[in-house]
Amino acid sequence: MRKVLWLLLIAAALYSGYWFVAATGSERAIAAWLDGREAAGWQAEYEGVETGGYPLRFERVIIAPQLADPRTGVAYRAPFVEISSASYAPTALTTTFASEATLSTPLQKIEITQDEATADLFVEADSALTLERAAVTLRDLSLTSSLDWGLSVADLHGALVRRADGENLYDINAHFTDLAPSDGLIAALDADGLLSDRFEQLEFVARVAFDTPWDITALEHRRPQPTRIELENLAARWGKLDLQIAGNLDIDARGVATGRVAVKARNWREMVEIAVATGALPADLESLTLRAGQMLAGLKGNADTIDAELTLSDGMISLGFIPIGPAPRFIIR
Repeated sequence: MRKVLWLLLIAAALYSGYWFVAATGSERAIAAWLDGREAAGWQAEYEGVETGGYPLRFERVIIAPQLADPRTGVAYRAPFVEISSASYAPTALTTTFASEATLSTPLQKIEITQDEATADLFVEADSALTLERAAVTLRDLSLTSSLDWGLSVADLHGALVRRADGENLYDINAHFTDLAPSDGLIAALDADGLLSDRFEQLEFVARVAFDTPWDITALEHRRPQPTRIELENLAARWGKLDLQIAGNLDIDARGVATGRVAVKARNWREMVEIAVATGALPADLESLTLRAGQMLAGLKGNADTIDAELTLSDGMISLGFIPIGPAPRFIIR
């Protein structure tokens, strides 16, 4: 019995030593990474890094982080960010975000509040922390912009999984529940009363190839850029507006897409008006877009519905040999 007791005490001491060494090392690694961002020209301020969770978890809390990337002008500020993992599975990470945060861009400042915001990340045990899969959960999210728009989401579930049958190939999906623009935004967009107070459906399912893997360098240097998008479904239903898109696109180094997409849009004219009102479509392209839409709708005999296959090439969208307008560029800042 005494030998068993001594063995248990020795095992507990060894485990405690492992926990404290690993906890101290991870705390120093986080502080060194933040200090390294500042040395690279970022704004990287924080009040400290605290570690707890003994004996079964590592819970590292970055207190009052303020991060800003000078290349993109994107900045993030929050009371804390917590990164935790089980002590026996240190590469399975859970990141928990504070209930309030501020995201700034060169164009606007967005105030963020939520009841829950977590990201479960499974990374390889290498120095680059290459992402194998991720799951994101947001509940009761609210965004308020300095440009006088806002929206709320009851639930958002998203996932990213790295595939083994292709280099830097990922399955990505996202599903929103009760995404509701603010009353002021709806009033500004919905002159004809076509919209409900929230999206009835909003989901995205795709397989995307990138030029580099998603790892720690995606934060430190540049974001991986898409090279191919296999869009299984992009579906949005909002009141009387209904949009579905599917297709395959190859993306070059400039973000220019080549490929074909099938588009089905009900009450498409109102979609054009909303796109112009939000700035997603330049006002000087509205007339051209409306004429193109009328032509596409006429092919099926229903003036309110577009059901067509479009071609993207050389930075343009066309129907057969008829050019419709400029295509969006696929660039992650």
